Amino acid sequence: MTDVGQPLSVADVLVSEEVRRIRRDRWSGVLALTQEGAAKGIYFLDGDIAFAASTLEEDRLGANLVRVGRITAAEFKAAMAVAQAPGQQFGQALIAAGVLSPVELAAAVTGQVERIVFSVLRWTSGRLQRRGMDRALPADLLLDLSTPRLLLLGARVFPDPERLAEALGGPSATLRRVGRAVFDYEGLPASPPERAVLAVCARETTLGELLRLPHPRPQLLRAAYALVAGGMVDGPGGEIQQPRPAGTDSRTSPASPAVEGGGSVSELPPEGGVAPTVRETSADPDTGEHQARELLERGQRDQAVKVLTTLVEQHPRAVGGRRLLAMTLAQDGGFD
Repeated sequence: MTDVGQPLSVADVLVSEEVRRIRRDRWSGVLALTQEGAAKGIYFLDGDIAFAASTLEEDRLGANLVRVGRITAAEFKAAMAVAQAPGQQFGQALIAAGVLSPVELAAAVTGQVERIVFSVLRWTSGRLQRRGMDRALPADLLLDLSTPRLLLLGARVFPDPERLAEALGGPSATLRRVGRAVFDYEGLPASPPERAVLAVCARETTLGELLRLPHPRPQLLRAAYALVAGGMVDGPGGEIQQPRPAGTDSRTSPASPAVEGGGSVSELPPEGGVAPTVRETSADPDTGEHQARELLERGQRDQAVKVLTTLVEQHPRAVGGRRLLAMTLAQDGGFD
């Protein structure tokens, strides 16, 4: 990997703010983070989080599966032994042994990656730096994660709310609710302060006005920043001026193997009803991608591929549709 940015102190720069800048830049690469001997990395594709890795034992897939009782220590050791052979992967070894199904592995890997992302979003010390990748992430290792959703959830538990106030721009900063959410916000439980902030932001307001609501100041600051970072409210560095492509409201992904082993993050490879006919792809790429996701959820994979192929041909710059097509095809053996 090659350094493409200056090392920055997490004491001076919020990890969430750097992630938001990466999202606005639509940058691809690795955000490398270090703290007291721990090294973690968040992998980005076109500005969206696609994967994460860590050198900490507690962050590894196998350790988590054993800790929650999903696999036994003996099953873990057996899968690790298989994964030592060239071309073998830990997650696929669990599937081959019948310990996990592909769907269960995908859910476990997604949960593991989200835990790593949430952990660094809470950091108030350490270092971060953007790094380029020598080669692109394989398509079958990409996770379809919602970056705004992860930012919102991470802000809810950030330990220093006054730093969030600074990031929001102070009491005079203006905020207003966006017209369209970039992920399924209604599917998340919201705290009373968050609901109150969202209600007031139906009209343009200021952070100072929000902080006069009858809720504790730390809770209001977390709520306001979470809603801005999650794209629900337009504020400093908000999402309204730069709409994102669709594809950020699903947590499904192809089964991905996970790394079990040591080394720095720079050295770690990423872990791992029936419609009778396909409707003509909408002129709106967002609608076309939504149609494809519905087909995939119903198990109509071939029809979804046809929709996505047409979408990509008609809208070559539709990043969300292109990614979804790549991840769908990547489940076929031999697809490059």
